[in-house]
Amino acid sequence: MQRCAQVDIDENLIMLSAEQLKSEVLNHMDQIAKYTKADIFVLSPKQADDTASINGALDTGHDQRLRCHIYGDMESAEHAKIRVLIMIDQIVSVARNAA
Repeated sequence: MQRCAQVDIDENLIMLSAEQLKSEVLNHMDQIAKYTKADIFVLSPKQADDTASINGALDTGHDQRLRCHIYGDMESAEHAKIRVLIMIDQIVSVARNAA
């Protein structure tokens, strides 16, 4: 049974330009997909939804994070998700140490 795991990622961590992933990130995600047998997709942020919330106010908040969807069986999807989260943590650590 296929399962979808999702990780939200700040755009500035993994994007080289508006439409291009950093080559190191793309290569690492390809390695994760190959090793875990999961399918990994990086999608653009969700568009703002103009529907009313429970309290009647319009939800105008727009999440600027990219969506990483990971598909596979339960073990593969979770394994790949953990590896993607570790990659993000390593990127953040390097950025923090460089600053």
